[in-house]
Amino acid sequence: MKREDTGVQRALGRLLMVIQAEEMRAIDTPEWSPTHAALGRAELLYWSARRATLVATLGSQSIREYLGLVWLSRHPRVLPVLQELELFLDDIADQA
Repeated sequence: MKREDTGVQRALGRLLMVIQAEEMRAIDTPEWSPTHAALGRAELLYWSARRATLVATLGSQSIREYLGLVWLSRHPRVLPVLQELELFLDDIADQA
């Protein structure tokens, strides 16, 4: 992997950790199911972190749309890590 991709993968790993923490907070609540779904989507992004695969996984969606705007609005702890990941993705898009 190129160096930029490694940064993206690290940022995705941090995103996974934050979403996992949100999932633990949501156990035994109605919010668990959508949080678990967001975690699954984030895991798919992590494993598709190579540039071409990541672009194909996201399609025309932003990462926020992919994870779910409603879910993100209910989990503000995720936003700082998500913003870091978005910066990496913007840098990669600028280099393409």
